[in-house]
Amino acid sequence: MYYYLNGEIGYLDLKTAVIDCGGVGYRLTVSLTTSDALSSKVGARVKLYTYLQVKEDGMELFGFRDKDELDCFRLL
Repeated sequence: MYYYLNGEIGYLDLKTAVIDCGGVGYRLTVSLTTSDALSSKVGARVKLYTYLQVKEDGMELFGFRDKDELDCFRLL
C-alpha cells in the first residue's frame, strides 16, 4: 500500500519512528539498524521504505532505511 514515506522525523526511539508527512504523523516500527542511522536526523527530512503488515488483530507499519533492508525483511 505505502512504498515509502518522505517527511520529517517527529519522534524516535529504539523501536519506533514517527514521520510527519504533510501534518500527519505515521508511526513505524523500525529495526535497531534503521533507528541508529536516523538518530542524528531527528527533525530532519528522511525517506523510509515501508511494509504494512495486516493481521486479524491489527495493522503494523514497518520502516526501513533502504530498499535492501526492506527486501531482507520480506524474505524472512
